[in-house]
Amino acid sequence: MSPEYVDYVVEQMQESRDVTTRKMFGGLGIYVRGTFCAIVGSSDRFYLRVGPSNVDDFKERGMKKFPGGKGKGMPYYEVPEDVLEDSSILKDWVTKARLAAIEAKK
Repeated sequence: MSPEYVDYVVEQMQESRDVTTRKMFGGLGIYVRGTFCAIVGSSDRFYLRVGPSNVDDFKERGMKKFPGGKGKGMPYYEVPEDVLEDSSILKDWVTKARLAAIEAKK
């Protein structure tokens, strides 16, 4: 995981406000307003939390699931490059990911 890639992802997420990070999974966990909803993997790949309301956005784009979780995968999917490059679109995807994480806790 390169520091430059992490800086780029966090910078792109700034429209979501109150973005914090913590090393985990051999990568980086990203929190938005205290909710864990994103991962930067060790291979410089960026993933967002999915749930029933947003998983199809990722599947329709052919995105891959985060490979963790003892081979079963986790409820995180890789973010399309064009979404990451557009911070205003990314904000919407991050909002949905944060809500998916909150819903999963209920």
